[in-house]
Amino acid sequence: MSTKINNNKQYLLPGQPLRLGVDLISDKKAGALIVIGTSSKLDKISSGGVELTDCNFTPEMLSELAKMDGAIIVNQDVTKILKANVHLNPNDNIPTHQTGTRHRTAERTSAATSHTVVAVSEETSLIKVFTGNEIYELEESSAILAKVNESLQSVDRMRRRFDDTVASLSELEMENSLSNQDVLEVIQRGELLTRLATQVRSEASKLGQDAGLIMIQIDSLESGVNNTLNLVIKDHFISQKLRNISKVNEEISKLSYEELNTIEYLGQVFSKLPLDSLSVAKGYRVLARLPDLPDTLHDSIVQKFKTLPKLLTASPEKLFEIEGIGRNRAQQLRDYFDTLLKNIGYSYLNGH
Repeated sequence: MSTKINNNKQYLLPGQPLRLGVDLISDKKAGALIVIGTSSKLDKISSGGVELTDCNFTPEMLSELAKMDGAIIVNQDVTKILKANVHLNPNDNIPTHQTGTRHRTAERTSAATSHTVVAVSEETSLIKVFTGNEIYELEESSAILAKVNESLQSVDRMRRRFDDTVASLSELEMENSLSNQDVLEVIQRGELLTRLATQVRSEASKLGQDAGLIMIQIDSLESGVNNTLNLVIKDHFISQKLRNISKVNEEISKLSYEELNTIEYLGQVFSKLPLDSLSVAKGYRVLARLPDLPDTLHDSIVQKFKTLPKLLTASPEKLFEIEGIGRNRAQQLRDYFDTLLKNIGYSYLNGH
């Protein structure tokens, strides 16, 4: 049933024939009742009407048939108009909070038959959809787009805040002066960004075919965030209690917005207290930034040196001891670490 309901929602997205049809009716200040699908339950509460033979669905035909007083029945995939001017007689005992005969009939018909029913108000031109236990109004594309664009600005601001926090984390990690709070703030802002982007993506989906560019923008604003968070988790959060990334992410997903916005609470959940205590990275993020280093070697390197400070000062000889690392790669790693250290003002000469 839920799949059918979701499909019906798709038919009412901007640009879809059914949506174009109900918009035409609304623009003409006409009213309409449209039932999607047929069933024996619908037959029991229906009477009269005109049966249409092989009538292809078009927005214009729907608009013309709406000039009749009764309901219009279309098939489940909205490709045919089956009947017009149908009188619907749902049980009056079915509860409804709707005002107006058309909307009360729509809600009761949907409740009695489990069909999606669309009601267009003749007086207000509002379009209401009754589907399952849900009732919602169709918004104009321009109104949805305005809200989505405003929300996109919030996502953009959150992305910049996240990037600033990650940049600070990178510098403090290299200096070995990173606090628990610094790490928690990265997780906090990354999760807030992801949740906000998910909300905007859901809102943008109401634009139907017009959502393409918006979705590309959201994807761009989210790009790399999940990977960064997973590496931060590997560097700072894996413990006996939370043994892998999935477990940590599961705990993060359970957090309410209030809990997520409280750094002290995050510190308790992830055993990162006191907040001003040092949090020492293992080195996964630093290794991930070297593009030609196979992922399969990351665990071996981290297991060898345990912490980022020890890794950054490792000699080529010590690096060479790791299985899978030849002398050339060992020297490449050493040169890479030297470059990172010099960028923050450290200089290592004549070995380590």
